[in-house]
Amino acid sequence: MFVIATHGPDQPNLAVLPFVALKGAIESGEFPGEPPEVFLMQEATYMASRATDLQEVKAVGLPPAGDVVAFLQDHDLSVVVCSPCAKARGIGEDDLVPYARMGGAGDMARMAKTHTVTLTF
Repeated sequence: MFVIATHGPDQPNLAVLPFVALKGAIESGEFPGEPPEVFLMQEATYMASRATDLQEVKAVGLPPAGDVVAFLQDHDLSVVVCSPCAKARGIGEDDLVPYARMGGAGDMARMAKTHTVTLTF
């Protein structure tokens, strides 16, 4: 499953949802062989910044983003961060968590093409 996320830690109820959706997809077994992939845009770029403590990004009734991301990492999570969006927010390649990399629209198109389902948040 592929998810495009646009909300960041300043809106935790929305920021956690893409990751919870991916976790649910893995747990359902409906997408065998499809590793979870996320493309982060706009404020969501902060979700891949080393400066963001994902354990503090909590949505009502859901686990902290850090717990969900740890689960996804165990299932080969791939995160691509919109380079222009990140740069506009002062986030550089060296600021990213180890499982994330910078990318662009071509990466997003490739990711969407290789998955059976794409969700946007």
